Amino acid sequence: MYVMERPATIILRERATDDPVLVTQGCVERMGNSWNVRYNDGEAAYIVGISDGMVTVTREGEEDYTVVLCEGKEYSFDVETPYGSLTMTVIPKIVKSRADECGLSVRLAYELAAGGASRKFRLLLDCKFI
Repeated sequence: MYVMERPATIILRERATDDPVLVTQGCVERMGNSWNVRYNDGEAAYIVGISDGMVTVTREGEEDYTVVLCEGKEYSFDVETPYGSLTMTVIPKIVKSRADECGLSVRLAYELAAGGASRKFRLLLDCKFI
């Protein structure tokens, strides 16, 4: 299997016209038709996996979780906190990715529900190869 790893600047936004909420350095690893984006934000490490219309987001730190986003499919997961486990459900509306010679882009729109309340989110992840 072909594997390529490249350093990248990782830029996260909530909307395309918004200022970034995070700009950091990380790496992008390509394995066949799948991608892994790795970066740190404060005390947490993130791995974003992209493959065949599916995006997984894994956070490792004080609060650990893995979220699976596949357009139109609900996914329940637990967030492990110092105070116990919290069950949440994600309802993805848009899960899109695009790669070219300059980098990788991921576009997500989803609803997150927990404890009887829900909130809509957008996340734009741009990886620009260095």
